[in-house]
Parts: sequence; structure tokens; C-alpha cells
Amino acid sequence: MKRLVTVLLAVAVMGGFAIAATDSPIAGKWQGKMGDVPAVTLTIKDDNGKLSGTAVFYEIVDDGDGPKATGQSTAEMVDAKLEGKIFSFRTKGSQGEVFSYQMELTGKNEGKFKGDARVAGGSEAPKIKMVRE
Repeated sequence: MKRLVTVLLAVAVMGGFAIAATDSPIAGKWQGKMGDVPAVTLTIKDDNGKLSGTAVFYEIVDDGDGPKATGQSTAEMVDAKLEGKIFSFRTKGSQGEVFSYQMELTGKNEGKFKGDARVAGGSEAPKIKMVRE
């Protein structure tokens, strides 16, 4: 009987951790698209309030047949934090340069992404809608 109580307690505690992790407003995999083309994927971890993760940025090229993702690069998130509805992080480039990004949470599983990325030949950052899977 004591073993059954111990097992039930362990299951209850682990279940509580799983519920706490899913309650994070930011943790999970977020997909960002420009129209129908993938632009960025964020995988965000929330370890009791300590945020970390990776960002995959897609190279988008329009050769006249419409935009297509032709390549990608992955970067570790640095200084990831959530303040109110703004999730921010930085990445480091291959030459040591620092890039800053933000995602504004606009709904439970939705956001708007902005940052130092630019569309080739453009002066403004692209508008990227984010959805958590």
C-alpha cells in the first residue's frame, strides 16, 4: 500500500510539472510566415522562468515566380526574456555582431515578430505573423 501511495504521489507531482510547463505563455514551437512562405521558427524553453531556445531564420528569395525559402540558419537565443506581452532575445552572428528581435504576443497562441532582419533590397523589417503549434 505504501508503494502505491508513493507511485501515485510521484505521478501527481510529475503531472503538476507538465501542467506548469504548458501554462507558459511563451514556451513551445512558434512558426512565422510571410504569406505562405516560412520566415522564422522559434523553439522556446521555459525552465521555471529562465527562458532559452533557438531561432531558425529562412532565406527568402523571389526570382519572379514568387517568394521561396531557399536556405536557413540556426542561432541560439541570448538574453531571452518575457516582459508583459513582449518576448525579446538576441542572437550573435558569425562575425560577433549582435541582432535583436521581439515578438509581441497578440493572443494565446499568436504573435507578431520583428527584428533586425530585412527583406533583400528593402528598408523595413518584414511583417511576420507567428503561430504557436
